[in-house]
Amino acid sequence: MSWLLLSVSAACFAGVSWFAWEGRLGLPAIGLLLVSVAAFWAARRGMEVTTRKRVDLVAKIVFTIAGFVALGRHRIEGEGGERLPLIEAMTRYLGEVDPGPFFAFAALAMSVKLLGVLLSATGWHLMLLGQGIRFPFWRFTVTSFLIGRFIGTFLPSTVGLDGYTLYEAARYSGQGPRAVTAKAAEKLLGLTGRAPGFLVALPFGYPVLHGVMDSVGQGERTPLLVGVVATVLVLVVIGVAAMLLFPGLPQRLVHGIAARAQGLGGPAARVAGTLDRLATAIGAYRGKVGLLSVAYVAKGLSSFCTWTVYYLTGLAIGVTGLAFWPVVFGSGIQEVGTLFSPTIAGEGVREALQALLLSAQYGGPAQAVLAGALGFVAAEAATLWGGLFLYTRTDSWRPASCEVDGAQVDYAWLAEGGAGVGVPDPRAG
Repeated sequence: MSWLLLSVSAACFAGVSWFAWEGRLGLPAIGLLLVSVAAFWAARRGMEVTTRKRVDLVAKIVFTIAGFVALGRHRIEGEGGERLPLIEAMTRYLGEVDPGPFFAFAALAMSVKLLGVLLSATGWHLMLLGQGIRFPFWRFTVTSFLIGRFIGTFLPSTVGLDGYTLYEAARYSGQGPRAVTAKAAEKLLGLTGRAPGFLVALPFGYPVLHGVMDSVGQGERTPLLVGVVATVLVLVVIGVAAMLLFPGLPQRLVHGIAARAQGLGGPAARVAGTLDRLATAIGAYRGKVGLLSVAYVAKGLSSFCTWTVYYLTGLAIGVTGLAFWPVVFGSGIQEVGTLFSPTIAGEGVREALQALLLSAQYGGPAQAVLAGALGFVAAEAATLWGGLFLYTRTDSWRPASCEVDGAQVDYAWLAEGGAGVGVPDPRAG
């Protein structure tokens, strides 16, 4: 049965690879990828340890190669509306731009993105510390983040990054509920951490919003839209400040839900215990305003670094007179849009939003699309090498240290052959 399931996984992944080669990474490819992952995970569970390791190695190599093919064959709109594979479009355009500024700004874009990743990893590290879980920052948290980003390159939204970092934190600490709470808190700070950056850039982003509204015949309503956006952003900032100062509020809310579930009896009563443990984990952040504030700033700056990358790629392709704040503001909207994209790594949606929002700033839709695509390439080039760390995560690998509430864990649950945390391994497939 294991080999039959493995054959199904291989066939589905071959289909994903074909879509990647054709530059058509959409919902059909995602569906095949999910089936491939599920079949592979089911197949390897029935294999002997030695066979499983060999199959895992082959799968990792194939996955890596397919990932690079998907990246290079991704189609963008070139000059004259022609859709070209990314690698071909880049090769053509390289002959038209000054190589000196191109490589200089591209290197700077990659450096800024890497800085953003380190800031985001810092936020995750602090959220775990708030739960009493301490891992080595560089040798565990950063490498786990880079592996997650590598996996996430080929999955929708931030599924790969969030799934893998949560998996490793829960697996090696043995503290599933605490890790889940830390991840939920990190996501909340990450989403809301964008609000201050948007507020700062909003006055400069007025031409971007006006251009979009004018394209649908509603240009006169731009001031109303700006007012609504500003109000929402201010409310988000106030809400975050309230949670940072009074983290006991969400804890009491979850405790209340648990109490009601307990009163219902049956399956709901069993869920109540889990909710109580979750509420206890949330309470771990009480009195840690400084830690939460630093994590909030780190996550916000991480997003701002991502937005800045698209300004730098615009300079790299020779766009003259490019204004910083409008591009940063529009790229921020684009980045949020890709978070909810069903496509792999937001491919296609990213470029479409750049063209919709920033064609005027870049000097045309072709330049906007290319700057968006190059922004993706620069971001992945800065972190895609994190896939190399994936090969170090063997069954026998353990973090150099992992402290829970100040005590070193003994990894006993791993010696027994399981993670013991109820969080599936997202690497399979």
